[in-house]
Amino acid sequence: MQCAARRRCTPPGWRGTADELLSAPLRSAGGCPGCLSSSLCRLMERLFAPAKLNLGLWILGRRPDGYHELLSLMIPLTLGDELVAEPSAQLQIEYRPAHHFDRDLVWEAAQRLRAETKVRQGAKILVHKRIPVGAGLGGGSSDAAATLHLLNRLWHTGLSLERLIVLGRELGSDVPFFLLRRAALVRGRGERVEPLALRLPYWFLILYPGFAIATAWAYKQLGCPPGIREEPAIPWHELLWRLERDPALLERVFRNEFEPMLFRHYPQLRTLRDELRRVGALYAAVTGSGSAVFGVFDSEHAAQRAARRWGGTLQSFVCQMFTETQP
Repeated sequence: MQCAARRRCTPPGWRGTADELLSAPLRSAGGCPGCLSSSLCRLMERLFAPAKLNLGLWILGRRPDGYHELLSLMIPLTLGDELVAEPSAQLQIEYRPAHHFDRDLVWEAAQRLRAETKVRQGAKILVHKRIPVGAGLGGGSSDAAATLHLLNRLWHTGLSLERLIVLGRELGSDVPFFLLRRAALVRGRGERVEPLALRLPYWFLILYPGFAIATAWAYKQLGCPPGIREEPAIPWHELLWRLERDPALLERVFRNEFEPMLFRHYPQLRTLRDELRRVGALYAAVTGSGSAVFGVFDSEHAAQRAARRWGGTLQSFVCQMFTETQP
């Protein structure tokens, strides 16, 4: 399982850049034998930005402010992006492979932190992308959260996690969840996050169908009338304790209420979900508003074997729940 915060080992006298840091050997954040505590090593920061799954997603209605009221159990994954930052006179963002976004949340996060703390420094941030865009896996929000953590360290701004969460809410509904870097129950439009001491031993196979679904479009298609219904009566404390031991509960309790609408517009997503069940998934669903579909398996071997069903026809990822809690 990948560590949450890992830095590259820089040998004595090394004068490379963050660009070269991506290909250097890893060391743990606590240091390693032979790695000097040089100013260069201290100036470069690196952070893993996990993807997420919505194990369950209930859409409770539409609020007076126009946003939808949600309830979701969300978990971070060992699938994710990696960010490396170093000081620079200007703010520079580079994505590998190259990406174009309508909103660059890494840039916005950096600018929000600068405005909040009045720092005049810049930074060069390299984002190594692995999370598919527009898949319901939260890649943009996770990168934004990682940027806030990284630059808070790099610029020595000393903001508390609570203050970072306030900034995160201004960037996007999922950013507070990613700032916590652990499983959580998420309510409201995503701004109310209840962290959980949850460790799921299962393996996940994620299938990306090759197209993106815009979140705003998905919500519009729901056509929810004004008003909010009650949350489902789920005894969360007991359920989560049992869920770590009994994966059959996933199928009995959880659902994604985007699915009926998504399956009407994208019947291939239903096909993927049903095929995951046929190849042995204990539970399968769309994550978020799509487009990725995931299956839950009881072992890495079972997940890898199921992934071979799609061969090279779809982009697939086998991963686990990410459990590191400290950035």
